[in-house]
Amino acid sequence: MRKWLVLPMVILMVISLVPAVGQAEEQPEEFRAIWVDAFHDGIKTPEQVDKLVQDVQEANANAVVVQVRRRGDSYFNKSLEPRSQDPALESDFDALEYLIEKAHQADIEVHAWLTTLPIWNSLYPPESEEHAFNQHGPSASGEDYWLTESISGDNRSGADYILDPGHPDAADYTADQYVNVVKEYDVDGVHLDLVRYTDPTWGYNPTSVDRYLTQTGTEDVPEPENPQWKDWRRQQVNNLVRQVYLRSIAEDPGVKVSAAVIAWGKGPETMEEYKQSAPYSTVLQDWNGWLEEGIVDLAIPMNYDREHVPLQKAWYDLWIEWEKNHQYDRQVAAGPGSFINTIEGTLAQINRALQPSAEGNRLAGVSLYSYASTNNSGIENDTFFQALSEESEYGEPVFSEPAAIPDMPWKTNPTKGHLMGYLMDEDGDPVDNGKVVLRGSKGKTYQFETDGNGFFGLTDLPDGHYVAQIDGETGEGAAKPLDIEAGVVTETELQVKAVPQSSNN
Repeated sequence: MRKWLVLPMVILMVISLVPAVGQAEEQPEEFRAIWVDAFHDGIKTPEQVDKLVQDVQEANANAVVVQVRRRGDSYFNKSLEPRSQDPALESDFDALEYLIEKAHQADIEVHAWLTTLPIWNSLYPPESEEHAFNQHGPSASGEDYWLTESISGDNRSGADYILDPGHPDAADYTADQYVNVVKEYDVDGVHLDLVRYTDPTWGYNPTSVDRYLTQTGTEDVPEPENPQWKDWRRQQVNNLVRQVYLRSIAEDPGVKVSAAVIAWGKGPETMEEYKQSAPYSTVLQDWNGWLEEGIVDLAIPMNYDREHVPLQKAWYDLWIEWEKNHQYDRQVAAGPGSFINTIEGTLAQINRALQPSAEGNRLAGVSLYSYASTNNSGIENDTFFQALSEESEYGEPVFSEPAAIPDMPWKTNPTKGHLMGYLMDEDGDPVDNGKVVLRGSKGKTYQFETDGNGFFGLTDLPDGHYVAQIDGETGEGAAKPLDIEAGVVTETELQVKAVPQSSNN
């Protein structure tokens, strides 16, 4: 009797584990990306793109972050900048367009990676006269000169000539490149890289320094570690990111704006430690602040630490713990450096990144650097991609089944809206460092400042009626009534009124 009783129970248990007909098993949600740089093969011919898509599928990954602008040039045809001189790029081939077509057929997201501020990296100038380096590099003068300089007057950092984010024209030009990609291509996202200073000794473009002196009322050129000067330069980077974000989502509310950000050295455990860390204090890149303000959708810290070096392993673990617990209403994906690790080491780092923090918070996923160099042991890349999804001699797979891209509810089901605009003077010129006040119908007041182009903006505003006006310190002007709508960027323009001159009769 007992045997006959046990058998039906076993059958019922087995049946309960089998999905009903037509019922799909729920996929996990993880962002699984691979950084693909343009200094190596990856997207320069149709054959390379086809192989890339195949490799991403083999790995059970679901996104590529692909460099399509190296140094003021482009790997796509509908560009505002000259085509890359890279001889490996097939003639007339639109690498971005072809990649989007093939990747989307395979349900792979494409994030267009544009190097942000470095504009050239050779002793020989670009061939195109229209290249920004030829127009605004060492041969330019006055406001036409856009390169950042060190306090000693150098304008080349290592191999790179770099635009200064404190120069209004350079910042505007840079933001235009991202917005153009969003306008012209069906990208899932745009990705900022090298949106920072080299270190505190940089940022001394003459136009930038003049702006700082004017705004602060000081007379002497500040020293690199001057706290006010560091804050000012940090704000220039913030301004650029804010402009890229708002202008991009105004063009396409669904586009995802991400950034590769610094995670050097020991990870912070407190906000005080974060403000002493390399991103905030050394390269003046407050990416924690970007997430909190909501001017990036996804931050990808470059967690390039060696698993086999105990100190670096400890740094990695501190950083990913910080990342898990400081996402605010946006997302963070860890960025392990596979190129400096063994395959076993990278699998271990991915595994720890995907575990919850002590507070129970999880990252959105990971992005691996890089497609060209997947390990430090000379093992073929194909072996690495297979090890990600299948059991191997290197350990258990971390992507054993396909995963869906995590939802971004502030995009797919928005409850808040955004604002951007320009403040102009009586002659129609932009007001630098102008003060703007926004008042909501429920008495909430927001105050913010314009950048060097008169641009201002704010994210994540409750929908409803508002009034924008110029702060009295900046001047007088007509108040503008505004309606903020969830998921929409409302655009406006304010203008300072001319002050009538008194007549002497």
